[in-house]
Amino acid sequence: MEEWINSKGESILRDYGIKSGQNILDFGCGSGVYSIIASKIVGDKGKIYALDYDENPLEELSDKIKNQNISNIEIIKTSKEISVPLNSNSIDVVLMYDVYHLLDKDERVNLLNEIYRILKINYVILSYFAIHIGSYGIQLNKVQILIKKTGFELIEQFKRPMFHWSWIEEAIVLNYRKVEKK
Repeated sequence: MEEWINSKGESILRDYGIKSGQNILDFGCGSGVYSIIASKIVGDKGKIYALDYDENPLEELSDKIKNQNISNIEIIKTSKEISVPLNSNSIDVVLMYDVYHLLDKDERVNLLNEIYRILKINYVILSYFAIHIGSYGIQLNKVQILIKKTGFELIEQFKRPMFHWSWIEEAIVLNYRKVEKK
């Protein structure tokens, strides 16, 4: 797992489209595994917004940020309500990794609408880590229909090893781009 976090994770996130200088929202960041990896990629000219409602993992992330002297991650603690306190059209990439299945149907719709609002248009990415397919009532085809209906088009699909809780497992990651609604 340490090898994945320290070397493979960065390569995989680069393959998913994360680049230097981007502004990224890690929605449901937990203890910030992906936030920290992405912060290395975006560098000093980029910014990571690590958003979660759970105080314990956010405290863990805060400690990591201090210990590793990371200056480009901003922690955002929210209530459980689906609201993203970022400006419209201000984010290049949203990571939605291992969180979608925890939301009910209305929360999923609200989240996708919020993501649509904050993402810039065209070559920006909503990257969805499609874990828990077949459990929690998650059916990939229904997820894809809802994401498309919200105003996104699928641009890439990957199957790679991803960090999931305290282990690494093969998973599907779907990248979408925001398109203008007609």
